[in-house]
Amino acid sequence: MQAAGLSTDLVRGRHVSAPAAGLSLLFAAGKRPGADEVERLLAADGVSRQRVAIGCRSDDGRLELLAGGLAFELAGLAPGPGEALPPLAHAFGFARAGIAGGCEAITLLPGAHIAGGRAMVPLVRTMIGIAAGLALPLPVSAVCWNPAGCWMEPDYFSRIAVNWLAGGGFPALGLAAVEPDEAGRVVSSGLAFFAGQEVVVEMPAEVPTAEKVKLAVRVIDYVVRHGPLDRLCELQGAAGETILAEPTHDRRLIRVWRAGQGLARAGQLM
Repeated sequence: MQAAGLSTDLVRGRHVSAPAAGLSLLFAAGKRPGADEVERLLAADGVSRQRVAIGCRSDDGRLELLAGGLAFELAGLAPGPGEALPPLAHAFGFARAGIAGGCEAITLLPGAHIAGGRAMVPLVRTMIGIAAGLALPLPVSAVCWNPAGCWMEPDYFSRIAVNWLAGGGFPALGLAAVEPDEAGRVVSSGLAFFAGQEVVVEMPAEVPTAEKVKLAVRVIDYVVRHGPLDRLCELQGAAGETILAEPTHDRRLIRVWRAGQGLARAGQLM
């Protein structure tokens, strides 16, 4: 879904399938940084305080970054060609004029030896910290979390990144998305990358969408912290209410509702 204020140029032409993992930093044409600039900024990072060492450099615009005992690859650096732009599925924080067309991308990915664990939360947190150290000092137009196609305004990305790294809740509106569907429910997109499940909140139509989204975010945070659900679970909402969350028979969805709604158990439906 395209967000208002974002150029249609971004969802046409150069877009290809989203990479299986990683983040993309998007720049206006000709504004991508080179390896020297990246190294200087990471050495002086005052945003995420993520310690990053520079490993190997290549002639094709790739730079190895070492952090937390893990190796990552930053590709698409100038003066070489940029990376392909990820699709725009969701947008967050673009209350201003939006993004102009003609963007170029650099992409941060797990190194080959850890690619199999690309959805592990400690790895993702380290990668988010690296990206947060670059998103504000550089002239970044947007940050994209590629598995969910979530494009974020740089200030917005940095806020949710720093909050998560400081012990706050999982940034469900950024590393995933939650949107209403035609049936009046709200459904997550992107949680499956971490847990193999998505969340669907089923509440009466008169309940505001924003309230349903809050319940979805609460359950997403729980699943990322504790792993996929395999049985009915009771959680406490922000207002002290009891939230019920139960996986469907195939465990691909987690149905969420408030205690007392009287919805049928998932096992009775699927």
